[in-house]
Amino acid sequence: MERIYHRYEYWECFKNGFFKNVSGTEKKELAKKVIELFENPKLTEKFMQKVIDEWQYSCEHNLTNIALNRVAWLGQSACCLYAKIPYQITMENWRFVDENKRKIACEIAEKIIKEYETKNKQLCLNII
Repeated sequence: MERIYHRYEYWECFKNGFFKNVSGTEKKELAKKVIELFENPKLTEKFMQKVIDEWQYSCEHNLTNIALNRVAWLGQSACCLYAKIPYQITMENWRFVDENKRKIACEIAEKIIKEYETKNKQLCLNII
């Protein structure tokens, strides 16, 4: 697959705080939001789909990179879009989500990534 690169200034995830540093009370509140999102499969799917629908440059840059853990990236991006949660807080709090809900979230991400690949065949010819 041919990688598509975009400068970080174009990434919607960057613009929405994906790499932001937070601490203290804000960090604790955002940690709760991670669990809130992933404990609700319908909400998880809604925000993962919104990432695909609304973040063209971030998706092209990250989902054409088959060396990346694309399932994790999509989950982290869904959290970012849901409540401006930086990826690091999602990573730190993933373990507190119920194991069954984590499995469901991963399955949702895999499904949405496959749909993205199908919709964007020109970008993803070697994945499908």
